[in-house]
Amino acid sequence: MAYRFALFFLFLWYVRPQDWFPGLIGVNIIRPVMLIWVALLLFGDMRSRTPLRGILKTPHDWLVLAYFLYVVFTAPAGVSVFSGFFPLVVFYGLTVQSLSSWDKVLGYLKWWNWMLLALALMGVLSLYGLDITGGKPITDSMQGRLSLGTWMHNNPNALGHSVVAAIPLSYVLWFWRGSLFQRAVMFPAFMILAGMCAWETQSKGSYVVGGMLTVLIFVIGRPKFVQIGAIAMAAVLGVGALSFLPRMEQMGNLRADEGVLGRLMAWEQARQATKDHATGVGWKQFIAFIPWVAEGNRPVIVAKATHSSYVQVAADLGIYGLFLYLAAQLVALRTLLVLRPRDEEQERCRRALILLIAANMISGWMINRQYHTEYFLMIAVAAAIHRLTVAEELTKAEEAKAEAARLEEAKFLDKAPVAQLTPVLIFQASGPGLVKSDSVPQIKKFWNRFGWLDLMVAGSATWLTIWIWDYIMANL
Repeated sequence: MAYRFALFFLFLWYVRPQDWFPGLIGVNIIRPVMLIWVALLLFGDMRSRTPLRGILKTPHDWLVLAYFLYVVFTAPAGVSVFSGFFPLVVFYGLTVQSLSSWDKVLGYLKWWNWMLLALALMGVLSLYGLDITGGKPITDSMQGRLSLGTWMHNNPNALGHSVVAAIPLSYVLWFWRGSLFQRAVMFPAFMILAGMCAWETQSKGSYVVGGMLTVLIFVIGRPKFVQIGAIAMAAVLGVGALSFLPRMEQMGNLRADEGVLGRLMAWEQARQATKDHATGVGWKQFIAFIPWVAEGNRPVIVAKATHSSYVQVAADLGIYGLFLYLAAQLVALRTLLVLRPRDEEQERCRRALILLIAANMISGWMINRQYHTEYFLMIAVAAAIHRLTVAEELTKAEEAKAEAARLEEAKFLDKAPVAQLTPVLIFQASGPGLVKSDSVPQIKKFWNRFGWLDLMVAGSATWLTIWIWDYIMANL
């Protein structure tokens, strides 16, 4: 039952009937859902919880906790962030505990795909007069760029970045090694639906994300020659193909784009904030104000969004907060990259989640989603996969220990000759899989601690993010 609430919460997050359905508008439906979800995990069937019991069992858990504590303790005096950030941590924990098997992880990722397609369907239907969410006035105000009447997707860029991820995700979940019906009917239909919606948003950033994710599906888990060929073809043909999409001709002269100029001004103010405040100005506290020319050539000062998750996090939380923000994503990716799937189901989960995290990380340079729940949900799915892997490993350890005890007892009682004794499985320090030795086969333990390698990778990613930020401001 807790798993069903995990699916229901994903529905509430993306489709958001509380934003447009009569009778639910303005109702805080999330809080009762959260309370019931907690009760189901605490008092429900114990078998529905993760096999690796406990709260702080993986590096992901510790990083989310560190992120939460950092946000709380660096908040400016008089600014309360606990009530805003704590629910995000709770949803992370509830999702981790609810995904207690590989079947549930795969079902959750498929449901995630369905929710993205539901967004695309609502968007396309609004073009033909069936405006379920009441987003047409927003679309009209955006010069015809498709938007929905929900809090999360009330602008074309947000909608475009969400639905474009459904195309490569549908490929991995339905086309790759799928049935004839899935390959010939389902995937083409999903691709057309998501493609139509993304096209109508006219979001340049979402086109770039879609192109990069399409290349990625031919890189993850593929032979080296396929990976090299995909990257080379993208470099040669990809840029030219993108140029035919709506509004992409503006990419040739970004300095002439007023929207880009406004973002650069906001980025400069945010960069100054990181220099003036070591821990940032506080969670959700940074706002950039830039000069603008209103109607009638009247100069005004307006608030301008950074349109970048990384820039916003760095301004709000400083370089250390940006480090934690990146570290949680990178640890999630490490789990998926070092995982050695035993079957097709696990490989499908691995590829699908890599695509979702990659989509979020790439989009992070173009839209503000730094504090959205989906960030924590993606890391939660990776943490659930991590727990399943460690739990399977511990089960093997217990079986090996029991087998060793049985053999020792048989040897002591002289019930079995030494020649018939089978080798005992013992454990080694890192990585999954079997490793042969001269005496007995050994099982490498799956990594489960944030170590020096993770620290160096996250630190390097933080430095690279700041470098790219400075480079764009200096050269664009």
